[in-house]
Amino acid sequence: VKTNITATSTPRTTNTHKLKTTPFNSTLKSLCKWGNLDKALRLIESSKPTPIEEEEEEESISLFLHACISRRSLEHGRKLHLHLLRSQNRVLENPTLKTKLITLYSVCGRVNEARRVFQIDDEKPPEEPVWVAMAIGYSRNGFSHEA
Repeated sequence: VKTNITATSTPRTTNTHKLKTTPFNSTLKSLCKWGNLDKALRLIESSKPTPIEEEEEEESISLFLHACISRRSLEHGRKLHLHLLRSQNRVLENPTLKTKLITLYSVCGRVNEARRVFQIDDEKPPEEPVWVAMAIGYSRNGFSHEA
């Protein structure tokens, strides 16, 4: 049984429910909106956030992953994921971003890759949205028993 349910959330937002308006985020948002994921990825890869900017970085990555999911751009999502792994970025511990990565991989039919994202951290069990995204990913790809 196939399902059309998608486990994504909008990018984490401030109290005003909008992505923080900075030149970086404005540029990234425009690039994602117009489907220029190559330039958006280069922008993310070239940024070096300070600890104060970590929340902004998470919002930016969430926005980019949302664009990848919408466009089913496995290539761009994989490149971002590899960039985050290589840079040992703690952003991958964020449940919203894990959920988006799992969703991207499962929407693109890559259940094994979704599963690897799901089980990256054995010390800390995944939060509920991460479990739900993995269950939906299994279900979407015909693995009802695993779901």
